[in-house]
Amino acid sequence: MWLELLAVVAAASAAPRQSTCGYEACPAVKPGMLNVHLVPHTHDDVGWLKTVDQYFYGAKNDIQRAGVQYILDSVVDELVKDPARRFIYVETAFFWRWYREQDEATKATVQTLVNEGRLEFIGGGWSMNDEACAHYNAVIDQMSLGMRTLYDNFGTCGIPRVAWQIDPFGHTKEQVNLFAQMGFDGLFFARIDYDDRKKRIEDRNMEFVWQASHDQGSDGNLFTGVLYKHYSPPPGHCYDVNCNDQPIMDDSRLKDYNVNDKVADFIEFSKNKSKAYRSSHIMMTMGDDFNYQAAHMWFKNLDKLIKYVNARQAEGETVNLLYSTPSCYLKALHDSGLTWPSYQDDFVPYASDPWAYWTGYFTSRAAQKGYIRKSNNVLQVCKQLTALFQTEDMTSHPNRVDILRNAMAINQHHDAVTGTEKQPVADDYVMRLSEGTESCQQAVNDAFSLAGLPKQSFCNQLNTSSCDVTEGHDQFVVTVYNPLPRAVGHWVRVPVTGLSATVADGDGTVVESQLSPIPEEVLRLPGRTSTATYELVFRADDLPPLGFRSYFVSVSASIAVSQHMHKAPRQAPLSNGHVTLDLDPASGRLARIRTDSADVAVNQTFMWYHGYGSDKNDPWEPQHRPTGAYVFNPVADAIPIQPKDVVILEGPLVKEIRHSFAETWVSQVTRLYTGEPYAEIEWQVGPIPTEDGVAKEVISRFTSDISSNDLFYTDSNGRQMMERQRDRRSSWPLNVTEPVSGNYYPVNSRIYIRDAASQLTVLSDRSQGGASLASGQLELMLHRRTVQDDGFGVGEPLNETAYGAGLVVRGRHWVLLSDPAEGARLHRDLAQRVFMAPQLSFSVAEDTTVEEWLSGPAPKQFTGLNALPVNVHLLTLETYKTGQLLIRLEHQYEAGEDPELSQPVEVNVQDLFTTLDITAVEEYGLSADRPLMEINRFDWNYNTTASRQGGKQEAGQRDTTADLFMVTLNPMEIHTFVADFQTL
Repeated sequence: MWLELLAVVAAASAAPRQSTCGYEACPAVKPGMLNVHLVPHTHDDVGWLKTVDQYFYGAKNDIQRAGVQYILDSVVDELVKDPARRFIYVETAFFWRWYREQDEATKATVQTLVNEGRLEFIGGGWSMNDEACAHYNAVIDQMSLGMRTLYDNFGTCGIPRVAWQIDPFGHTKEQVNLFAQMGFDGLFFARIDYDDRKKRIEDRNMEFVWQASHDQGSDGNLFTGVLYKHYSPPPGHCYDVNCNDQPIMDDSRLKDYNVNDKVADFIEFSKNKSKAYRSSHIMMTMGDDFNYQAAHMWFKNLDKLIKYVNARQAEGETVNLLYSTPSCYLKALHDSGLTWPSYQDDFVPYASDPWAYWTGYFTSRAAQKGYIRKSNNVLQVCKQLTALFQTEDMTSHPNRVDILRNAMAINQHHDAVTGTEKQPVADDYVMRLSEGTESCQQAVNDAFSLAGLPKQSFCNQLNTSSCDVTEGHDQFVVTVYNPLPRAVGHWVRVPVTGLSATVADGDGTVVESQLSPIPEEVLRLPGRTSTATYELVFRADDLPPLGFRSYFVSVSASIAVSQHMHKAPRQAPLSNGHVTLDLDPASGRLARIRTDSADVAVNQTFMWYHGYGSDKNDPWEPQHRPTGAYVFNPVADAIPIQPKDVVILEGPLVKEIRHSFAETWVSQVTRLYTGEPYAEIEWQVGPIPTEDGVAKEVISRFTSDISSNDLFYTDSNGRQMMERQRDRRSSWPLNVTEPVSGNYYPVNSRIYIRDAASQLTVLSDRSQGGASLASGQLELMLHRRTVQDDGFGVGEPLNETAYGAGLVVRGRHWVLLSDPAEGARLHRDLAQRVFMAPQLSFSVAEDTTVEEWLSGPAPKQFTGLNALPVNVHLLTLETYKTGQLLIRLEHQYEAGEDPELSQPVEVNVQDLFTTLDITAVEEYGLSADRPLMEINRFDWNYNTTASRQGGKQEAGQRDTTADLFMVTLNPMEIHTFVADFQTL
């Protein structure tokens, strides 16, 4: 893809580049006046009410009048007419699609507009990603895709200087830390808690320096501004074809002449708004969703507004209007030399009024959230293997990796991974992931072929215990690829139809295995056509880093009793040598967890919240807003789902507790694998019944005797851990109107509670909402089905169906109990093993004996990487351009989390790979669009009381005599390299 981008650059090279973009292109301001920076903009959702394609082309305007291609056509035409005009564009997915379609003359015009700073890219991501539900790995990938596209085509003039998150429903600390590492100078957003906004306006704290990293000092700081009300224009001043405000009618001979009223109204609004900010500058967003399809309407009226407001200066008026951009506004703030307040927390959860906490979307469309997370796993494997074996033609667009890369980037959009889109749009998002996965698996197959393996098949429905290869053949080979940079063990589970099986590794050693009966609830899944009734379970040990091991499996119809599980008394504790589970003898529920370092009473159960809403679409009062795709609004506390039966099964490798419940639409299996420090809970929810007209939101609640009081901890986008306090916010006194939904936080990968003696951590396989509503308690929301729209724009209830019934969702939690001192070591290791799980592929070996397989030419194992230290993660390995790799190395621990693993660590980049010889490296910014040495961010004066760790050495101060291949990783640092290589 990337060389194709460069080809477009060459085609448009006739347009001379001038160094008048960026801050140098900013218009002059007037000292002593209130400078109002008018920012013409459009907010173009990469899918929401319509699909991405429908939005681009302007299809289905009966749903929403929106066509992105017309916006860009129209804006370019208007910018050419007046060099004073400015426009910003944000969503690179749309811009790139439009730009590729233009003729050479239009491309040259666009190049000129960009080079002169008249058309400016802001944000720069492929989409404007959500912040609550998106994992940091996916955020980095989608931002890199967009920013590299801009840099490769427009050079330094294509670099976005400002992050622009005006529509996501809350803002996280790690997202801002990532923006800082990408080289942004500032961030602006719109959505903030209604009470927080009120207090910030009163205190004039709408702009501040966000200290977004626990560990990286000023390197993690980002100047941040909150928009005054929203990202819309002032009331009465929307001049779009979709608006109903009056235009500026400036012919004084006409009866409807309104210049004086328009000018006075705008000046009054500007002065009132300025009272919330500290400088003599304010930014006025002049646009809204899919505005500027007829850009001449906007610009004609803005020209007049500027003319007539500024004419008042001759009469002593002190308001000055100018066309501007967010980066020029930011520069004006920086030039003011003011000292700014600081902030160290985050901005979740978001509430737009006392009864509208936007915490439902943390869980909405749980199946889609799980599929996005699994697709990212596939994408990372695909990028690694295609880099190690150089399978892709980088001059081809799109190559087979690009299809999934683009689909994943679109799925990070704040109406995609959030689950807040209409159902046909959700279907489109999932279809894109499916097509991308299939494309990537073809590329992976080619990589495996170059490694010497036969053609591989992939089983994409293992979540329903279905796989054609393993069910339809008595002999097959399972290849287990490990995408982590260290050796790991992995429990393999594949469906089979036989009654016994033999598993052999590449040395011919028989690997101990077990047959586990597939739960009845899975066998009855709607749409499941598999005939398998058992899952074959074995442990793939010592999987090499970025490598694979293959296993020969023979399945027989003859029963082997030793491989099968047997029932055990339900009063007996269940133990794997590290974790012991005690059950309550009366209810059969979990009663206690004992480990090597902790012993805690723990009860876990399903419950459900009755959400407000009427299936008859009855009117509602604000305090009874329907629970919906965005909002979680329960009527009362959760209702327990009573247990029905419990069966304990013991086998040689894994032991299980199978719970069924009075409500047949929930079930779970709790597993203890031999030697593992965790208990795995596989839950299944659905079809959630709504025939009674009641919205239901299903949770798993853990209640323990841990004295956590009102504190609990959740991850920020899968990285930093955030301390949460029930019924409290750090920057304003919380008015507790919603004691349940107001205490829900996004959980991307883990949530925990602790006291001095014990820590209970639960990890998830997808983004979910979580809370601790009482001391010793934590809960995670699993699945939701609502009956009425919540009134925030999507226009339909969250009512997912499949096969004529409500959607069934399956997922997993991993439960860790430990001494708090070892908590980070356990949960950070397990989180990576879950997120970057080994990938399975299969080949048929029907007419082959195990001896023939062992002596055959196919390799039985492969290692692509020399193992990294256990606290270092290989975040990215992919082909950057022909002859170049993109490599990101990450320190996985925060300072002080672990006495050993939180220490700095050195890595030699040159010695990483077994198939590639690294010959040169250059460090880049996190978004991989430009070298780190080209990044020089603004410094800001600010007040702070935070205790901070020092940041890494500034790029301009690096020791140039040091070994360029050696990198020192300090806690939570990510270093990004573009490396030249030769194939070994």
